[in-house]
Amino acid sequence: MKTNIFSLIFLGLSTLSFAQLEFGVKGGVGISNTTIVHGVSKERIGFLAGAVAKYPLTTRNENHYIQAEVLYTNQGEYSLPKENGHKYKAFLNYINIPIMYKYYFDDQGKDFFLEAGPQLGFKVSEKFDEGEPEIENNIPKSFDLAFNIGGGYSIDRKFEINLRYQYGLIDTYDYVKWDNKTNRTSLLSLGVTYFFK
Repeated sequence: MKTNIFSLIFLGLSTLSFAQLEFGVKGGVGISNTTIVHGVSKERIGFLAGAVAKYPLTTRNENHYIQAEVLYTNQGEYSLPKENGHKYKAFLNYINIPIMYKYYFDDQGKDFFLEAGPQLGFKVSEKFDEGEPEIENNIPKSFDLAFNIGGGYSIDRKFEINLRYQYGLIDTYDYVKWDNKTNRTSLLSLGVTYFFK
């Protein structure tokens, strides 16, 4: 009997928690580069797209949330070696999973918000142009850890636009011959989110 009661309580809490989750989709554009590794370089302009889930941290108001995202993101840069001035692709594509604390300044639906949190990144593909001078030495790692900070504007908690800056916390390149120092990812993105309600 006690087991059945506890099971019902657990089921009820799980249902309530799931009911508080809000799901959505997100897309946007970003400007990325990587520190040091290619010496002289030029930023890459790419896109990001994926899914979003948001959960309230309190029932007393609608100001505090945790937001998790799964995003396919274009990153990397162009290498510009001094020898010939040619522009070579040094592109990396990631599945990024940011976990953001999100604070809305008001709970009336149309308001500004701030966000910050860590991010896990998993490299899923890469593209280096043939002839890129440093390709034989630089080896992209498969994992990245970054921190994000940003802000934006929400319209009725259904449509949101946000500007976010991502900065890598760990070295994302290994090397074969000469030390390429510590290379961190960097991404400035503008995103649009739509929540299903």
